[in-house]
Amino acid sequence: MVSATDTARLRQAQTGIRVLVERDLAQFFASLNLSSPEAARDALLLFVPELVARYGEAAGAIAADWYDDLRAAERVPGRYRAQAVQSPYAGEATVGLVRRAAGALFTETPGEALLALTAKTGKYVLAAARETIVTSTHGDPRSSGWQRVTRAGACGFCTMLAGRGAVYKEATAHFASHGDCNCAAAPSWDPNAPEVDVTLYEASKRTTHMTPEQREQHNALIRRAVEDYA
Repeated sequence: MVSATDTARLRQAQTGIRVLVERDLAQFFASLNLSSPEAARDALLLFVPELVARYGEAAGAIAADWYDDLRAAERVPGRYRAQAVQSPYAGEATVGLVRRAAGALFTETPGEALLALTAKTGKYVLAAARETIVTSTHGDPRSSGWQRVTRAGACGFCTMLAGRGAVYKEATAHFASHGDCNCAAAPSWDPNAPEVDVTLYEASKRTTHMTPEQREQHNALIRRAVEDYA
């Protein structure tokens, strides 16, 4: 069983990466000439995707090493080595984020662009760590799935998705998170581990390509689920 100490070590590493990401982003933004919004936007379109890719690679590598160390400590039989994966937000999603945030550069409050970028960039980077662990549990023949592990004082959304310690077994399950989320994905090698119920699979679905009506239905489902798990 993954201990609280083990997951705290991973979350601490995630926090450290987020700090570095936000530092580099703030420093780069401070170097921009905001009197030329077009040039500032174009510079961000080059910088932010590279930032997400670079730190995402580091986050994925840390998660893969953590998975392997944990597997060895648990004395799981058989051989398997976790492989770091790229953040699912790298590339097109990051470019879209920059374009949306850059709208503020053309207003009287250009600094709001940095606030918008900061709110999501850390999440995009840390998704590489979570996806590395989730993907590894599906590739590991001894794994029974993955658990969502929350931090102390986690919000109702994260607490609900943690499912009281049950595991996600379906390969299509998405690790849903918000901007400042510091939850972690942790593998389970317990063959008797209970599976989360279907509501949590539904609640964790991506909303990116949903219509406004579908998103509202999805949000209503989440509100009901949070109340049920409170």
